[in-house]
Amino acid sequence: MELWTLWTHLLQASLGYLSIHFGFSEAISIIVITLIARAAMMPISLTAAYRSQKNKVALEQIKPALDQLRNTYKDNPSELVTRTMALYREKGITVTDSVSMLNMGVQGIFGLGVFQCLKRTVFNSRFLWIPNLAKPDLMLTALVGALMLLGMALMPEATANASMLIMVAISVLVSIFAIAALPSALGIYWATSNAVTVVQTIALRGMLARLSPQVANNL
Repeated sequence: MELWTLWTHLLQASLGYLSIHFGFSEAISIIVITLIARAAMMPISLTAAYRSQKNKVALEQIKPALDQLRNTYKDNPSELVTRTMALYREKGITVTDSVSMLNMGVQGIFGLGVFQCLKRTVFNSRFLWIPNLAKPDLMLTALVGALMLLGMALMPEATANASMLIMVAISVLVSIFAIAALPSALGIYWATSNAVTVVQTIALRGMLARLSPQVANNL
């Protein structure tokens, strides 16, 4: 817990440093900290997303072989697992990806740290149309929801089937209800992070399209 406390205090001190030494407002400080952190994490995030998409394409390619293995070894589960894992290794498919786990861990640590830091900070300033960063704002909530929906819509899996669309809609609605009751300072962080996610997803789609036409056809 001492390390976690040190981490949240570091985030809070960083916000204060930007305000004091660079003259940034509280809102701009939140945006700058978020952009710096997400930019630093972007190589990991892009690598994780790229590997995930490659895995998806590879799984689609070997689906007939997997179906054949399931029919052949339906009465021998252990052999089915062995053969399936051998096929995965042959095609370079990873079941557990260390980069993806690292990406989720790093983003989780930063996001939760910022959440706790901003919740305990006393705000009394305004930003753009927002009269007080300490209070919720309806327009900011709508902006966060729109950015989140756009980011999810750009992901290839989001519109793959009806169940995915329902999951996306539920996720966005839950997030909107949560943000509607939170200080605008947290909404600004969330909006900035979602905007980076949109840019990152667009960059990923362009990167996949250039590197592999076959992957691009699955987007």
